[in-house]
Amino acid sequence: MIKNSATYYFLLLLVLVISACKKNFSSDQFEDDKLVVLAEITAQDSVKIPIGKTIKVENGSLIRFEKVNDATVTITEENAASWVLQPNYSQQFINNPTSVFTNKKRFKANTTYVLEINHPTLGVVKASTHIPTLPHLIATDSASTQYYDKDVLAVNITWKDSLDYDEFYIIEAVKEMVRNNHFYINQGKRYSYDTQAGKDFYETVKNTPGIRILTDTVGLNKYTRLNLYTEDGQSENAKLDKLTNPFRRIFFPDATFNGEYYKTTVYIDKQFFVDPKQKGRVRLQLKSVNEELYKYLKLYEKYKTDFGSVPTNQLVSPTGNIVNGLGIFGGSAKREKIYYFDTLQ
Repeated sequence: MIKNSATYYFLLLLVLVISACKKNFSSDQFEDDKLVVLAEITAQDSVKIPIGKTIKVENGSLIRFEKVNDATVTITEENAASWVLQPNYSQQFINNPTSVFTNKKRFKANTTYVLEINHPTLGVVKASTHIPTLPHLIATDSASTQYYDKDVLAVNITWKDSLDYDEFYIIEAVKEMVRNNHFYINQGKRYSYDTQAGKDFYETVKNTPGIRILTDTVGLNKYTRLNLYTEDGQSENAKLDKLTNPFRRIFFPDATFNGEYYKTTVYIDKQFFVDPKQKGRVRLQLKSVNEELYKYLKLYEKYKTDFGSVPTNQLVSPTGNIVNGLGIFGGSAKREKIYYFDTLQ
């Protein structure tokens, strides 16, 4: 099976912050007509930056995002030239509430990037971030089990921390929706077996030596976040909520294991592992993230915990690093383990 790894970091972060806005944060925390950037840039991924504009609605009590396509967007890589990004109008981004600016370049680990957005009426917005080095993942092993009467996948994760600098780790899991493309190669040209014309032509060449149907698994840019559980008192989740409750991410600063090996166990809720209507693959990720992104996502986790117990007008929106704008421009590097539970045909 040919595996085509899809990028999705920015979509996940985007959904998180948008859903937070929909939960009636106090309108005093937002400014109207401000550019908002919600981007987690990840080593080895291509450039995708979601950009929108804030607009108050419903008598100013809520905030929503509007697409912005008339901005000039550049990213400058440390000790390298700048890249110009263009708004991407492809089908995969059509339902995004913000515009997505893209470039075919790919981000590098252990590198600093500067983002600059120049808008004709909203001015200039800037941000910078550093993508850490790739985390040194040592081993993962997994087994199905029960956790407080829930069917879960228990995964033991071991990694080696660096002694040279502070590091911040996040563990998360999503189910990525996929489809299988069926194809064959004839005289160096690829033909789809999923179309009637392709099937008809296959019947005429199927006895040719070397002709066979191949499968290509393709991500659909649709994701379901999977709840995680931890019993690890060294995680910062222990400060956010009871460890018997689910989390969207598990957080670890390296203060207590700087330069050492660290092992923890996370439990992934299997509720969406097998779904005949939404087949996909489970992606468990260990991320090393820069401090600003770490704090931003940790605060968001706290707000999700507080909903239902703290009046919404007492909550505040996470403070990002966007100069003259709102949101976050954060860097990460990841190692991941991919699991297949659905039967893909």
